[in-house]
Amino acid sequence: MSANDNSSTAAAGAPAQDINYTVRYPNQRAVFPYIDPKKAPAELAQALKVLPFERNVLKLLAHAEGFFPPISQLLGTIFRITRELPTLEWQLVVLRTAALIGAHYVFEINTPVALVNGMPNAKRLLIAFGKVDDTEFFTVRDRILLRYVKELVEDNTASDGLLEELRANFTTREIIEVIVIVGLYTIFGRVANVSRIDEDPEIPGLLDSLTKLTGQKDRGE
Repeated sequence: MSANDNSSTAAAGAPAQDINYTVRYPNQRAVFPYIDPKKAPAELAQALKVLPFERNVLKLLAHAEGFFPPISQLLGTIFRITRELPTLEWQLVVLRTAALIGAHYVFEINTPVALVNGMPNAKRLLIAFGKVDDTEFFTVRDRILLRYVKELVEDNTASDGLLEELRANFTTREIIEVIVIVGLYTIFGRVANVSRIDEDPEIPGLLDSLTKLTGQKDRGE
């Protein structure tokens, strides 16, 4: 039997064998099992501790175990102010990205991050419904940023006119950081969507944890 014959048989029959440090939950909707941090190898288990609470999307992304530790490290640097982009603008980018790619899970898990850092709920809802031209809640800088995210997601570039506005209002570092953030949260959104992810269980003390993790007093925030 050839290698191609084996592939055909596997595709038509049972799923290929997954790693054995996973867990399935009662009434689970996700089509893939979750990585169990308690059973995972040390490097993977450590990478899953990037946040002080568990998130289902990370326990799914960890299946790409060769990629996951550096991705986890990148997420940690974005949370822990090694970025120049201010916290609320970071969250504008995240929420806008999630809304544009239809990643409801990613939008919802980032809502507390936005709210605990002072984003009005009305502003969050405007992003959810794509009403991002509102001048009451969105500053000129906000609106430029939100247009930039849309062009990145839909066109994979920025138009000449928008690029001119970006360079007049943002540093080069901030402009490039947005590309990285959109890319990372697009990964999260696609993992969530493809896997039919389950909503996260309630996290006790979540807002206090987020305040300690993301609260910033720099850059006028």
